[in-house]
Amino acid sequence: MGIMGQAARQFVFADPSKCIGCGLCELACVIEKEKSLDATKSRIKVVHLGPLANMAVACRLCENAPCVRACPREALWQDEKGIIRVEDEKCDICGWCIEACPYGGIVLDTERTTVLICDTCDGEPKCMEFCPTEALFWATEEEASKMLPASISQIRSEIKRVVELGAWDTLFARAMDVAGKVEEKLKALARRAQELKVIAA
Repeated sequence: MGIMGQAARQFVFADPSKCIGCGLCELACVIEKEKSLDATKSRIKVVHLGPLANMAVACRLCENAPCVRACPREALWQDEKGIIRVEDEKCDICGWCIEACPYGGIVLDTERTTVLICDTCDGEPKCMEFCPTEALFWATEEEASKMLPASISQIRSEIKRVVELGAWDTLFARAMDVAGKVEEKLKALARRAQELKVIAA
């Protein structure tokens, strides 16, 4: 797992051809950041794009971030690494930053009257660590833009192979393999939750 590079701004990106939509990234996030099991407070969100197509979405550390510019109370600011910082005492959860974000990378926390945004866990994101299929990795905007169409094309080819050629055995074998990896990561997450004395939602 790499540390966020200095030369090019990198963010947590999900490869849709590897993401299975299991939601362990969401769970890892709230365990680490909120000491909770309430996935609604996760700073990374799983989006189901279609059959066999899932993608986890988090803040992409935009240059000249539109969320920062949209905030009428100046509650958001961007540090030198591109991380969006939130001044909770200024935020009134008006939602303008959420509307401005083109990627759905901002989460509303009505309990604390603030918004939640991925800060990459200081360069060691727990979502990456606990992803059972290694679908999450560091990427620049250019790398993500190139990879996304290729991943979607790969998914379409896989669906076509299964439907037209009846390659169900291959699909089921892959599912069994992934299920084992998910179980391993769940056990590891449970141990982490115990270490942090996480409280159930």
